Amino acid sequence: MKTSENPPGPARPLTVFAACRARDLSVLEIVARWLPRTVPVKEFVVVSPDAECARIQGRLGEGARVVPEEGFIPGVGLAALRGLPVEGFPRAAGWYFQQLLKLQYAFVAPEDDYYLIWDADTVPLRSMRFFDEAGRMLLTRASEHHAPYFETYRRLLGEEPHREFSFIAQHMVVQKSVAREMLERIERQAPGEGNWAWKIMRSLPPTGLNLFSEYETYGHYLKNHYPERACFIDRPWRRARPDPGGCPIPTERELEAVARENDFAAFERASAWWRRMARRTLAWWKG
Repeated sequence: MKTSENPPGPARPLTVFAACRARDLSVLEIVARWLPRTVPVKEFVVVSPDAECARIQGRLGEGARVVPEEGFIPGVGLAALRGLPVEGFPRAAGWYFQQLLKLQYAFVAPEDDYYLIWDADTVPLRSMRFFDEAGRMLLTRASEHHAPYFETYRRLLGEEPHREFSFIAQHMVVQKSVAREMLERIERQAPGEGNWAWKIMRSLPPTGLNLFSEYETYGHYLKNHYPERACFIDRPWRRARPDPGGCPIPTERELEAVARENDFAAFERASAWWRRMARRTLAWWKG
Protein backbone atom coordinates (compact mmCIF):
# COMPACT_ATOMS: atom_id res chain seq x y z
CA MET A 1 0.00 0.00 0.00
CA LYS A 2 1.23 3.46 -0.87
CA THR A 3 1.94 5.70 2.09
CA SER A 4 0.93 9.36 2.27
CA GLU A 5 3.36 11.55 0.32
CA ASN A 6 3.13 14.28 2.96
CA PRO A 7 3.15 12.83 6.47
CA PRO A 8 0.71 14.60 8.79
CA GLY A 9 2.10 16.96 11.39
CA PRO A 10 1.44 16.64 15.13
CA ALA A 11 -1.36 19.23 15.11
CA ARG A 12 -3.06 18.12 11.89
CA PRO A 13 -6.82 18.78 12.16
CA LEU A 14 -8.98 15.67 11.97
CA THR A 15 -12.59 14.92 11.23
CA VAL A 16 -13.94 13.49 14.47
CA PHE A 17 -16.64 10.86 13.94
CA ALA A 18 -19.09 9.60 16.57
CA ALA A 19 -22.31 7.58 16.68
CA CYS A 20 -25.03 8.72 19.05
CA ARG A 21 -28.69 8.21 19.90
CA ALA A 22 -30.83 10.93 21.46
CA ARG A 23 -30.93 9.10 24.81
CA ASP A 24 -27.15 9.62 25.11
CA LEU A 25 -27.16 13.21 23.89
CA SER A 26 -26.57 14.80 27.28
CA VAL A 27 -22.93 13.76 27.45
CA LEU A 28 -22.41 14.38 23.72
CA GLU A 29 -23.35 18.04 24.25
CA ILE A 30 -20.48 18.28 26.72
CA VAL A 31 -18.18 16.47 24.27
CA ALA A 32 -19.06 18.99 21.55
CA ARG A 33 -18.07 21.86 23.85
CA TRP A 34 -14.79 20.33 25.01
CA LEU A 35 -13.55 18.94 21.69
CA PRO A 36 -12.43 22.29 20.19
CA ARG A 37 -10.52 23.07 23.39
CA THR A 38 -8.56 19.82 23.42
CA VAL A 39 -8.41 18.21 19.94
CA PRO A 40 -7.40 19.68 16.55
CA VAL A 41 -10.86 19.31 14.99
CA LYS A 42 -11.55 19.87 11.32
CA GLU A 43 -15.19 18.83 11.65
CA PHE A 44 -17.28 16.93 14.16
CA VAL A 45 -19.59 14.46 12.38
CA VAL A 46 -22.25 12.54 14.30
CA VAL A 47 -24.25 9.68 12.76
CA SER A 48 -27.66 9.12 14.33
CA PRO A 49 -31.01 7.40 13.73
CA ASP A 50 -32.90 9.22 11.01
CA ALA A 51 -35.83 10.14 13.26
CA GLU A 52 -33.48 11.70 15.84
CA CYS A 53 -31.21 13.71 13.54
CA ALA A 54 -33.17 16.96 13.73
CA ARG A 55 -33.33 16.86 17.52
CA ILE A 56 -29.64 16.08 17.88
CA GLN A 57 -28.62 18.72 15.34
CA GLY A 58 -30.74 21.28 17.15
CA ARG A 59 -29.06 20.51 20.45
CA LEU A 60 -25.51 20.47 19.06
CA GLY A 61 -25.98 23.45 16.74
CA GLU A 62 -22.94 24.56 14.79
CA GLY A 63 -20.69 22.36 16.89
CA ALA A 64 -21.42 19.29 14.77
CA ARG A 65 -22.86 17.99 11.52
CA VAL A 66 -25.41 15.25 12.07
CA VAL A 67 -25.96 12.63 9.35
CA PRO A 68 -28.64 9.89 9.18
CA GLU A 69 -27.58 6.30 9.75
CA GLU A 70 -30.06 4.72 7.32
CA GLY A 71 -28.23 4.08 4.06
CA PHE A 72 -24.87 5.15 5.52
CA ILE A 73 -23.59 1.62 4.94
CA PRO A 74 -24.96 0.52 1.55
CA GLY A 75 -27.24 -2.48 1.93
CA VAL A 76 -26.99 -2.63 5.73
CA GLY A 77 -29.55 -1.29 8.18
CA LEU A 78 -30.40 -1.80 11.82
CA ALA A 79 -33.77 -3.41 11.09
CA ALA A 80 -32.14 -6.10 8.95
CA LEU A 81 -29.37 -6.73 11.50
CA ARG A 82 -31.95 -7.35 14.21
CA GLY A 83 -33.10 -10.45 12.35
CA LEU A 84 -29.74 -12.20 12.62
CA PRO A 85 -29.49 -15.27 14.89
CA VAL A 86 -26.95 -13.68 17.24
CA GLU A 87 -27.09 -14.08 21.01
CA GLY A 88 -28.67 -11.04 22.63
CA PHE A 89 -30.48 -9.93 19.47
CA PRO A 90 -32.59 -8.02 18.59
CA ARG A 91 -31.79 -5.80 21.57
CA ALA A 92 -28.00 -5.92 21.12
CA ALA A 93 -28.05 -5.22 17.37
CA GLY A 94 -27.59 -1.48 17.86
CA TRP A 95 -24.33 -2.02 19.74
CA TYR A 96 -22.86 -3.83 16.72
CA PHE A 97 -24.40 -1.43 14.21
CA GLN A 98 -22.71 1.64 15.69
CA GLN A 99 -19.34 -0.08 15.33
CA LEU A 100 -20.00 -0.82 11.66
CA LEU A 101 -21.02 2.81 11.13
CA LYS A 102 -17.69 3.98 12.55
CA LEU A 103 -15.77 1.73 10.17
CA GLN A 104 -17.84 2.83 7.16
CA TYR A 105 -16.46 6.36 7.51
CA ALA A 106 -13.22 5.00 6.01
CA PHE A 107 -15.02 5.12 2.65
CA VAL A 108 -16.11 8.75 3.02
CA ALA A 109 -13.91 11.45 1.42
CA PRO A 110 -11.05 9.00 0.77
CA GLU A 111 -8.74 11.83 -0.33
CA ASP A 112 -8.55 12.83 3.36
CA ASP A 113 -6.76 9.74 4.64
CA TYR A 114 -7.29 10.07 8.41
CA TYR A 115 -10.16 10.46 10.84
CA LEU A 116 -10.68 10.12 14.56
CA ILE A 117 -13.32 7.80 15.99
CA TRP A 118 -14.60 9.21 19.27
CA ASP A 119 -17.05 7.53 21.66
CA ALA A 120 -20.07 9.72 22.32
CA ASP A 121 -19.93 9.12 26.10
CA THR A 122 -16.30 10.24 26.44
CA VAL A 123 -15.27 13.81 27.28
CA PRO A 124 -11.82 15.03 26.12
CA LEU A 125 -10.27 16.97 29.00
CA ARG A 126 -6.70 17.99 28.07
CA SER A 127 -4.89 18.90 24.88
CA MET A 128 -4.20 15.81 22.80
CA ARG A 129 -2.39 15.18 19.52
CA PHE A 130 -2.73 12.11 17.34
CA PHE A 131 0.48 12.18 15.27
CA ASP A 132 4.11 12.45 16.25
CA GLU A 133 6.74 14.64 14.57
CA ALA A 134 7.44 11.89 12.01
CA GLY A 135 3.77 11.68 11.04
CA ARG A 136 3.11 8.38 12.79
CA MET A 137 -0.34 7.83 14.28
CA LEU A 138 -0.53 7.85 18.07
CA LEU A 139 -2.80 5.01 19.21
CA THR A 140 -3.74 4.76 22.86
CA ARG A 141 -3.08 1.46 24.62
CA ALA A 142 -5.56 -0.01 27.09
CA SER A 143 -5.67 -3.05 29.36
CA GLU A 144 -9.02 -4.66 28.50
CA HIS A 145 -8.94 -8.29 27.36
CA HIS A 146 -12.12 -9.87 26.02
CA ALA A 147 -11.23 -13.15 24.33
CA PRO A 148 -14.19 -13.31 21.88
CA TYR A 149 -12.94 -10.19 20.10
CA PHE A 150 -9.83 -12.09 19.08
CA GLU A 151 -11.69 -15.23 18.08
CA THR A 152 -13.70 -13.06 15.70
CA TYR A 153 -10.50 -11.44 14.43
CA ARG A 154 -9.12 -14.87 13.50
CA ARG A 155 -12.37 -15.84 11.81
CA LEU A 156 -12.45 -12.64 9.75
CA LEU A 157 -8.81 -12.28 8.75
CA GLY A 158 -7.32 -15.75 9.01
CA GLU A 159 -4.36 -14.58 11.07
CA GLU A 160 -3.26 -14.31 14.68
CA PRO A 161 -3.81 -10.87 16.26
CA HIS A 162 -0.66 -11.20 18.44
CA ARG A 163 -2.28 -9.36 21.29
CA GLU A 164 0.09 -7.41 23.55
CA PHE A 165 -2.38 -4.83 24.81
CA SER A 166 -5.86 -3.56 24.05
CA PHE A 167 -6.98 -0.73 21.78
CA ILE A 168 -10.31 -0.15 23.54
CA ALA A 169 -9.56 3.35 24.76
CA GLN A 170 -12.73 5.26 23.78
CA HIS A 171 -11.12 6.75 20.65
CA MET A 172 -8.88 5.79 17.75
CA VAL A 173 -7.18 7.61 14.91
CA VAL A 174 -7.79 5.66 11.70
CA GLN A 175 -5.94 5.69 8.40
CA LYS A 176 -8.76 5.23 5.92
CA SER A 177 -6.68 3.45 3.30
CA VAL A 178 -5.58 0.83 5.86
CA ALA A 179 -9.13 0.38 7.17
CA ARG A 180 -10.47 -0.04 3.63
CA GLU A 181 -7.78 -2.61 2.87
CA MET A 182 -8.76 -4.55 6.00
CA LEU A 183 -12.48 -4.43 5.20
CA GLU A 184 -11.90 -5.41 1.57
CA ARG A 185 -9.83 -8.37 2.77
CA ILE A 186 -12.68 -9.41 5.07
CA GLU A 187 -15.09 -9.10 2.16
CA ARG A 188 -12.90 -11.31 -0.03
CA GLN A 189 -12.10 -14.12 2.36
CA ALA A 190 -14.79 -14.36 5.01
CA PRO A 191 -17.46 -16.93 4.08
CA GLY A 192 -21.02 -16.14 3.12
CA GLU A 193 -22.74 -13.48 1.06
CA GLY A 194 -22.87 -9.71 1.28
CA ASN A 195 -20.40 -6.90 1.84
CA TRP A 196 -17.82 -6.60 4.61
CA ALA A 197 -20.39 -5.55 7.20
CA TRP A 198 -22.56 -8.62 6.60
CA LYS A 199 -19.42 -10.80 6.53
CA ILE A 200 -18.46 -9.50 9.98
CA MET A 201 -21.88 -10.14 11.43
CA ARG A 202 -22.17 -13.63 9.92
CA SER A 203 -18.67 -14.60 11.10
CA LEU A 204 -19.32 -14.05 14.80
CA PRO A 205 -18.79 -17.00 17.15
CA PRO A 206 -22.00 -18.99 17.71
CA THR A 207 -22.41 -18.10 21.38
CA GLY A 208 -21.52 -15.29 23.70
CA LEU A 209 -22.08 -11.57 24.12
CA ASN A 210 -20.00 -8.67 22.78
CA LEU A 211 -18.30 -10.66 20.03
CA PHE A 212 -16.75 -7.92 17.88
CA SER A 213 -14.74 -4.76 18.51
CA GLU A 214 -13.95 -2.23 15.80
CA TYR A 215 -11.11 -0.91 17.97
CA GLU A 216 -9.43 -4.29 18.53
CA THR A 217 -9.93 -5.38 14.91
CA TYR A 218 -8.49 -2.28 13.25
CA GLY A 219 -5.80 -1.70 15.90
CA HIS A 220 -4.40 -5.22 15.68
CA TYR A 221 -4.60 -5.26 11.88
CA LEU A 222 -2.57 -2.04 11.78
CA LYS A 223 -0.08 -3.40 14.32
CA ASN A 224 0.30 -6.64 12.35
CA HIS A 225 0.70 -5.11 8.90
CA TYR A 226 1.89 -1.49 9.27
CA PRO A 227 3.56 -1.15 12.68
CA GLU A 228 5.93 1.50 11.34
CA ARG A 229 2.99 3.85 10.80
CA ALA A 230 1.99 4.04 14.45
CA CYS A 231 3.27 4.59 17.96
CA PHE A 232 1.37 2.89 20.75
CA ILE A 233 1.23 5.17 23.75
CA ASP A 234 -0.29 5.43 27.21
CA ARG A 235 -2.65 8.27 28.08
CA PRO A 236 -4.12 8.74 31.56
CA TRP A 237 -7.89 8.41 31.53
CA ARG A 238 -10.78 7.51 33.75
CA ARG A 239 -13.95 5.48 33.31
CA ALA A 240 -16.71 6.58 35.66
CA ARG A 241 -18.42 3.28 36.20
CA PRO A 242 -22.11 3.66 37.08
CA ASP A 243 -23.46 2.35 40.35
CA PRO A 244 -26.95 0.77 40.45
CA GLY A 245 -28.52 4.23 40.56
CA GLY A 246 -26.79 5.39 37.40
CA CYS A 247 -23.83 7.56 36.50
CA PRO A 248 -24.78 11.23 36.98
CA ILE A 249 -23.69 13.68 34.35
CA PRO A 250 -20.56 15.60 35.41
CA THR A 251 -20.57 19.33 36.08
CA GLU A 252 -17.97 21.61 34.52
CA ARG A 253 -16.27 21.93 37.91
CA GLU A 254 -16.08 18.15 38.27
CA LEU A 255 -14.64 17.82 34.77
CA GLU A 256 -11.98 20.41 35.51
CA ALA A 257 -11.01 18.46 38.62
CA VAL A 258 -10.78 15.17 36.67
CA ALA A 259 -8.71 16.96 33.99
CA ARG A 260 -5.90 17.57 36.47
CA GLU A 261 -4.85 13.93 36.11
CA ASN A 262 -6.66 12.60 33.00
CA ASP A 263 -6.66 13.33 29.29
CA PHE A 264 -10.25 12.12 28.93
CA ALA A 265 -13.03 10.46 30.88
CA ALA A 266 -15.90 8.15 29.93
CA PHE A 267 -19.35 8.50 31.46
CA GLU A 268 -21.43 5.45 30.71
CA ARG A 269 -25.20 5.64 30.72
CA ALA A 270 -26.78 3.08 33.02
CA SER A 271 -30.41 3.85 33.71
CA ALA A 272 -33.45 6.02 33.09
CA TRP A 273 -32.55 7.81 36.32
CA TRP A 274 -29.24 8.80 34.77
CA ARG A 275 -30.99 10.28 31.73
CA ARG A 276 -33.41 12.27 33.90
CA MET A 277 -30.54 13.67 35.94
CA ALA A 278 -28.69 14.57 32.72
CA ARG A 279 -31.64 16.49 31.33
CA ARG A 280 -32.15 18.41 34.59
CA THR A 281 -28.48 19.33 34.83
CA LEU A 282 -28.33 20.54 31.24
CA ALA A 283 -31.47 22.62 31.76
CA TRP A 284 -29.83 24.21 34.81
CA TRP A 285 -26.66 25.01 32.83
CA LYS A 286 -28.70 26.71 30.11
CA GLY A 287 -30.51 28.83 32.65
